[in-house]
Order: sequence, then C-alpha cells, then structure tokens
Amino acid sequence: MLSISCMAQDEDIMTPVVNIYSELKEIKASINRLTTDLNTSNKELAEQNSLIEEFPKVAFTASMSATESTNRGPFSTETKLIFDKVLTNIANAYDPVTGYFFTAPVKGVYYFRYSGSAFSSHDMGLSVFKGTTQFVSSYKYNSGERNDQMASGAVMELEVGEEVHMRLWIRSWIFVDRHYNYSTFKGYLLYPLDSTSV
Repeated sequence: MLSISCMAQDEDIMTPVVNIYSELKEIKASINRLTTDLNTSNKELAEQNSLIEEFPKVAFTASMSATESTNRGPFSTETKLIFDKVLTNIANAYDPVTGYFFTAPVKGVYYFRYSGSAFSSHDMGLSVFKGTTQFVSSYKYNSGERNDQMASGAVMELEVGEEVHMRLWIRSWIFVDRHYNYSTFKGYLLYPLDSTSV
C-alpha cells in the first residue's frame, strides 16, 4: 500500500499544472504586441524629432549702447527707442542697423519682454507697438526716493512681415548704462502658425 501511494504522489508531481505550449503561445503574442507598440512609438518619436528640426528658431535680445551712462529723453513727442546693442539675434529678425524694430519672419505666436531703468526724479513710460498700434504699456512715476526698474511683456500673434518696436512716452526718460544692460528689448517665437491654424 505504501509503495502504491508513493507512486500516485510521483504521478501528481509529474503532471503539469498548466499547459506549457499554451502559455508559450500567449507569451509570444504579448511579445509581438509589445514589438508593434515599440515600432509605433519609434515612428512617432522620429516624426516629432523631424518637426523639432523643422521648427523655426527666432529669438533676439537688444540693449542700448552708450560710451558713458546717460539717459534718452525727454522728448516732446512719443519716440521710437533705439536698442542698437544687439546681444542675440537668431534668424536675424531684429534690425541691427536701425536698432529699433523686429520683423516676424514666420506667421506665429511670439513673446516680447522689455525692461527699463530710470532715475528717481524722472517719469518713465514705455510702450510696445505692433505696427502702428500700441499693444501694451508700462509707466513709472518719479518716486523721488530711489532709481527704479520696470519690466513687462506681451504675447502677440504676428503675420509674416509685421513689425514690433518700442516707444518712449512724451516727457519721460529712460536710463542707458554703458555696462549692465538695464534697459532691454527681447522676444522669441513661441510657436509657428499655418494658414489653417485657429
């Protein structure tokens, strides 16, 4: 009886609990699905990399040059500011010759930022213009206590060839230093738009 019981236990051990061939078939199917997913992901990544390479790079930063620390203004009319000290000009969309305007090389959404410095005894008013239209402005009233800094920015949609520049308000001042670039005008392309974009 003992030997028969042992044989029965041996047979139970040797009998597979699962169908190995069925399990292997499922594993192979899983591998095939993962391979397909990986190939799809690789294709999408290649397409995204291609788009990144084609994405236009547009950016600039400009300041004002001076042989000594001085100021611009006040003027009796609103005056275009000349940022002739070009620090960055990727795609050459900022005009380094006149030093006062940016021209959009592609239709897109752009971000512009500006900063200004002024003596405590002077007012400072700055505006960003899209073509001939005032887009955003900032104003600093003379505090009489300390020299002041001002900065602001704007996002705007531009067509190819549209211009953006800055102006100094009537009877206001902006400080121009010869070393530290306190007063600046800068911008860059956030993303291009095509004719079908909404």
